Amino acid sequence: MATSDRTRRTRDHSTAGSRLSRYDILLLVIPAAFLLALVGSVVSPLPTRVFVAGASVVGGLAVADGLFVNPPERGR
Repeated sequence: MATSDRTRRTRDHSTAGSRLSRYDILLLVIPAAFLLALVGSVVSPLPTRVFVAGASVVGGLAVADGLFVNPPERGR
């Protein structure tokens, strides 16, 4: 019987935090922008620096949004 209790607690723990917060999504946007820049630089004749600059702007906007536009609240 002890194993079923432990399994249930593990299952409850793993599903409790399955929802992504706004800040998790912001942290996913930054590397996604650079991955898209990599793909764009491979398939396009434009220079890589154009795509990297665009990805930097997107990443900077994500950071600015997370820090200044919608900052974390105390107690979160």
